[in-house]
Amino acid sequence: MTERAQHLDRRTITASTIIAAGALVLAAIPTAIGMALGGLGAGWVALWCVVGLVIGTASTAAMEAIRLAVTTFRLDDHRVERRVRFLASTTTSIATSRVRSVEISANVVQRRMGIATVKLSSGETDGARLTLASLDRQVAEGLRRRLLADRASADSTEVARVDPGWVRYAPASLMTPLFGLIAVGVVFQVADWFQAVPEILSWVWGRIDDVPIPLLVVVAILAVLLVGSLISAVLFVENWWAMRLDHHRDGSLEMRRGLLVGRHTTLDGSRIRGMTLHEPPGFRVVAAARLDVVAIGVGIGNDENGQTKPSPALVPASPRDVPVGVAESVLGVELPGSASLRAHPPRARRRRQLRALLTTLALTAFALVPALVWSWLWWVPVAVGAVSGAVSAWIASDNSRGLGHVVTDRVVALRKGSIMRRTDVLTRDGILGWNIRRTPFQRRAGLVTLFATSAGGTGAFRLPDLGHDQAAQVWRTAGDVWDHLAL
Repeated sequence: MTERAQHLDRRTITASTIIAAGALVLAAIPTAIGMALGGLGAGWVALWCVVGLVIGTASTAAMEAIRLAVTTFRLDDHRVERRVRFLASTTTSIATSRVRSVEISANVVQRRMGIATVKLSSGETDGARLTLASLDRQVAEGLRRRLLADRASADSTEVARVDPGWVRYAPASLMTPLFGLIAVGVVFQVADWFQAVPEILSWVWGRIDDVPIPLLVVVAILAVLLVGSLISAVLFVENWWAMRLDHHRDGSLEMRRGLLVGRHTTLDGSRIRGMTLHEPPGFRVVAAARLDVVAIGVGIGNDENGQTKPSPALVPASPRDVPVGVAESVLGVELPGSASLRAHPPRARRRRQLRALLTTLALTAFALVPALVWSWLWWVPVAVGAVSGAVSAWIASDNSRGLGHVVTDRVVALRKGSIMRRTDVLTRDGILGWNIRRTPFQRRAGLVTLFATSAGGTGAFRLPDLGHDQAAQVWRTAGDVWDHLAL
């Protein structure tokens, strides 16, 4: 059955215009402050802001009206198709039998107006993707049910639901100090647009002139961490508000989450190739972890067509038992514990200790430069050597303790890293093969680095510094044919 071409919902023009107007109003606030600091009169400030708001809002409305006029979509028993006819005609289509992931998202304005954006993707690693923005909410749900057929209504079990208390784990992320630094950078960037940086620095310096430098450094670090923690908490609430993860009987996953932008994603179970458990130092201190799915077409960034890939995140930072339980429920196996992981040879630990020593020596050598120029800075290389030595030694020791792997009848678990500690649990039938890398230093030490090749996630999962006998056991998980790698 072939259906006639349909247009997108016209309410998207109003929704997009409202969102653009809100963004312009938020942008006008720092702009107005900067203009005022630059000495521009209040009347001119108001005029420029109002003119910019009107032009930006009108442009958005006009572009959205044109986009809706030239865009149509069609759905039949075999294909879903989107056609854009403007200066040239562009057609994007996906076979309905190949649709493996359907995501329905709606920001706060779209939800109030009853519309939503639909994103479809096929089962290939970087296969076809198609976005329909926006459709009536009921039409979007009907499209999802039709494309997913029985998967849209199959019996399901709830495997995870967000707990508001989990927000306390958000500041333990590695991104927290980065968020704080970005916030400081944004403030100075906006000030630089209006040549207000000297005034800000003069105002700050006039209040901290008598503060000891060590105390000033500590206060600055705490301020950055505080700002970063607030941003991390806000992002956690926005991304994981009302999160619920269901596991269907056929193996597919269905997730609902989001505050300002609500998302409803369905992922075909046949595309899942494993799970990744993230445990950076901050999470380990509070006994937390985060879980990502390893699946075909799911990952960070854009695919070859420029379309954003569905997020791999399944469970946010939460008590470790929660993501571990979800992984076991989805994969149908018990995740190997730390005690069951096979440790790598002592030579792997010595390599990390050597790197720590070389890093400390390099940083100390750089710190010697100012001390040679100004003798009163003799304490700089001493402090750098002590701090970098302690940090490098801890990272080397922690990395060595975390390095390990285990092979079972169903999965292969690979754990590595310290600052970026992660455990990749890959299903054996999803491993396409193994690649070997051996540096001259590794050959002298009798060590091997393996890369598991999979159609899911990043496509390559690294396990460094195995002994040769260990490597042979691991690469045989892809079949006896891989024994030729021993040569």
